[in-house]
Amino acid sequence: MIKLCVPLAEAGSTRRSALFDFAPLLFLGVSTTVRLVAGFVFLKYLALQFGPGTFGLLTQVMGVAAIFYMFAGGGITNGLIRNISAAHSAEEQDRWMSAGITISALTSVALGVIAITLGLLDGGAILGDPSYRWVYVVIAITQVVVGAGNVALAYFSGIGNIRTFATAHIAGNTLSLLFLIFLVQAAGLAGALFGVVLAQAIISAIALWQFLLRWGHRGIFSHLSWERPLLTNLFSYAAVMVCGATAVPLAQLMIRLEMGHSLGWSFVGYWQAVAKISDAYMSLVGVVCINYLLPKLSRLQQDASALHVLWRFGASMFGIFILASTTMYVARNYVILIIYSRSFLPASDLILSQLVGDAARIAALSLQYYFMSRRRVLVIIALELMQGFALYVFYLVLAPSYGAMAPVYSHAVASALVLSIALGMLRVAKGPVSLLQP
Repeated sequence: MIKLCVPLAEAGSTRRSALFDFAPLLFLGVSTTVRLVAGFVFLKYLALQFGPGTFGLLTQVMGVAAIFYMFAGGGITNGLIRNISAAHSAEEQDRWMSAGITISALTSVALGVIAITLGLLDGGAILGDPSYRWVYVVIAITQVVVGAGNVALAYFSGIGNIRTFATAHIAGNTLSLLFLIFLVQAAGLAGALFGVVLAQAIISAIALWQFLLRWGHRGIFSHLSWERPLLTNLFSYAAVMVCGATAVPLAQLMIRLEMGHSLGWSFVGYWQAVAKISDAYMSLVGVVCINYLLPKLSRLQQDASALHVLWRFGASMFGIFILASTTMYVARNYVILIIYSRSFLPASDLILSQLVGDAARIAALSLQYYFMSRRRVLVIIALELMQGFALYVFYLVLAPSYGAMAPVYSHAVASALVLSIALGMLRVAKGPVSLLQP
């Protein structure tokens, strides 16, 4: 009888463990589904209201705002998640949070100054229209909120409180969409510009409110920390974020400007229609990797165990992507009609190459998060820089022959190149190397 009871108890424990392990993925799945639906409605609404040409210009404003918001808080989100998840006590977690808040406060001021300076000096070269200068002022004002909100969201992920993380994103994305519709109805194009810039700030504000409501009594946001080892460690992850936030977005920004001048902004609109769909499902990959895979790998001390988790996770995610992308390609015309409008149908020709590139990009990103969990910072920096550089160079090479198809072709080739290099780096790796130890 005892022999029967022990296996049954172990089986029950295993089932409970599997259930609890699945719960974070469920919360992330629900929140990201809401984000995707809100994002698609967001894009379709703008497409119907303004058409391909103005939509292309709006995506340029979105791209500029996205770069600032990825820098917000110092770009230390991944470092905070990694170190908080690996911390051995609440006191150690608080030390990391205080260091993160210090960096967030400093960078918020610096980014605000940069944004205002661009607003004063940029004659419309980046945003495509001089009358959009005031967008920089809005970006500058929201830096503090977005930076502090990013720190709060990193804390939720680091301690494994995915439910609170998901709640912030569900509420934030829903309110952002409603706010955008209201602004467009009230102020037209100016309202659209204001709405796309404020979207991330709303999510961050909700996250900050949730953090203060639950953990405000600990006074984590009330003081700064100047512990040099912790600041140095977080700055090393900030370097990774800087490369990730600038390399590909800046390459895309230059490609948009080049396409706009050579082919017209309507072709930019077609490409960006496909790219925004890609951004939507790639954001799901990023959310799962950052908030589930990275903490899980960071808690594992042995490389062999971490690689086992990585391969199992990667195989599952890649299988789901292949199934979903096949469905999307077969129904590509319907997807364009549902998300955008009939005037965007030429964009369906770009979908296959974009999907091929995204498949390689997902595989490469999974490897990058393994390197991040092992604190191989320089490897990730090299891969991010190479992705952006290769994207732009291959576009310049392919554009004369392939025209509007060149951006998606260059994306596929660049992603395949980076994946090959990442696999090579993994093969020659000789155990964990701690660059910039905390």
